[in-house]
Amino acid sequence: MADCNGVLHEVDVIIAGGGAAGCVVAGRLARADPSLEILVVESGINTKNNPQIIHPAYFPSNLVPDTKTAFFYKGKPSEHIAGRAPIVPTGACLGGGSSINYMMYTRGQAIDYDSWDTEGWSAKDLIPLFRKTEKFHLDDPAIDKSVHGYDGDFNVSRGTFTDKAFQDDFIDSAASIGIKEAVDANNFVEGNAVGRWLMWIDPETGFRQDVPHRLIYPTLDAGNTKLQVLTESKVVRVLFDQSKRAVGIEHISNQASAEGGQPKVVRARKLVVVSAGALGSPQILQRSGIGNEQKLSPLGISTLSAVDGVGTNYQDHDLLVVPYRSKAKPEDTLDGLLSGRLSLKEALKQKTLNPSRNILGWNGIDNAAKLRPSPEEVKALGPTFEEHWNRDFRDQPPRPLALLAVLSSFAGDQSSVPPGQYFTTASYTAYPYSRGSIHITGPSVTDYPDFDSGILSQPVDVTKSVWGYKKQRELARRMKHYAGTLEAGRPKFRDGSKAGFEFVDAKQARGEWEDIEYDAEDDEAIAQFVRENISTTFHSMGTCAMKPLEEGGVVDKHLNVYGVSGLKVADLSICPKNVGSNTYSTALVIGEKAAVIIAEELGITIAEELRIKL
Repeated sequence: MADCNGVLHEVDVIIAGGGAAGCVVAGRLARADPSLEILVVESGINTKNNPQIIHPAYFPSNLVPDTKTAFFYKGKPSEHIAGRAPIVPTGACLGGGSSINYMMYTRGQAIDYDSWDTEGWSAKDLIPLFRKTEKFHLDDPAIDKSVHGYDGDFNVSRGTFTDKAFQDDFIDSAASIGIKEAVDANNFVEGNAVGRWLMWIDPETGFRQDVPHRLIYPTLDAGNTKLQVLTESKVVRVLFDQSKRAVGIEHISNQASAEGGQPKVVRARKLVVVSAGALGSPQILQRSGIGNEQKLSPLGISTLSAVDGVGTNYQDHDLLVVPYRSKAKPEDTLDGLLSGRLSLKEALKQKTLNPSRNILGWNGIDNAAKLRPSPEEVKALGPTFEEHWNRDFRDQPPRPLALLAVLSSFAGDQSSVPPGQYFTTASYTAYPYSRGSIHITGPSVTDYPDFDSGILSQPVDVTKSVWGYKKQRELARRMKHYAGTLEAGRPKFRDGSKAGFEFVDAKQARGEWEDIEYDAEDDEAIAQFVRENISTTFHSMGTCAMKPLEEGGVVDKHLNVYGVSGLKVADLSICPKNVGSNTYSTALVIGEKAAVIIAEELGITIAEELRIKL
């Protein structure tokens, strides 16, 4: 691996951005053709064997303000979220989100990929690649083994710790309000069930299954390919010849950028692949002269290819986090580790003493769900919501309205709460209607972009989050682990409201467990709570959409950027529509599909490497 001062002049393929998908492309191509000279240029740091990365339990430490492994995009203040400026993290390290995500094994629905309406990208086309990526460790007769893989590079398991008592408690709570348990809610069709969730964690080592540690570092260590990785260096723009063919990139080290230095050039003999994520990739394209001419011209950037969709169609999942006090034992939550009461040294000692049962190999998320409202709930949500529901959800049972995860810890600054045990619910809408955008404000990598997250800009998205809040509250308060709410998780209900926390807790103490009654004023209190607290899942996607140019598309079915040649985009930015899941599995599959496409075009025999038919 080259450091930020590494000097390279020419290679065959340049991967501009070292996130999950880009690293998959690089790893697969390098293994398929060891003679192929591949360079990955990543703006973030090298994370090899970094304890903060490899030990799943420390994942929240990657998102604290002073982290070195994430970059935080600040969006425009918006009236839709109570005047706040949203903060959206992205990976600032090799592997991108794969190195800092929550490791929840959550796959999209088959209908999600079919809805992309792109030849070669349907669920039928992609399921073999989903299978190829994973090494699935759950064996149960109820599981459809035809949709899972059992010899892939990325382990899917229970990790090295599970709090079964908490799992059972959550499942029982769900059953009490009519929500079934599914053994496998990630079979591409289940849209309404709770489950005992799996993790992207090795069940033996307890290590995170990020792309660098599974594909890139082993390949580099073997030393038998011509793969090279340059970290701490930002891609400024893609370079083109007179025929508009991509022939290289300009890049600048983070240090040189901070000191006002000049970019360096690396030439690409065969291909440039932009893979800097949904917030990074459109900026690289725009700085390269690909985008909306009316936005580029005032910045002094000549338009090479007028592709108006670059930077538009920004999508995320709207996240609402609600913390609760827990009756769990100290050893059964992550609070001790994340607060520092349990040191890394002691946790590693415990792992040595009991490798198969230790807290380091756990993300704290043993339960999650994909949820749909009942017909009665749909009616109660009002005519506008019902119209959207009837159009987009009613006749598509696999499509969840919301996703729900439960973390056995306080999800936030541990110093802000008294020492103790907590659990946190995270409800997030699966298919928000709101859209945002990101556009450069100048030709330099130091010019901060104009970022509009678009969160809750469509009012019906507020309604979805209100429903998600109510559903998680009914689940949480019925759990035996429930020990009360925190101020941070309380909408401001009026005095005397039947939805008030004291009122509801008093009824529960008397053994009265009916569903909470909310009136219109209560709903507005929850809606305001949503506006004041909604945040990102950092599931950013859509800004270089794979669809026709005239429909706002940026790339075609082969991931080629419109109007130029020798340039592809391969990351979550190409998703034209959202997926009802966490996005890591989709990022992996985009990388796998891109590797197949590129190999075929370069004449590389990759079928054996991918174990699928091209």
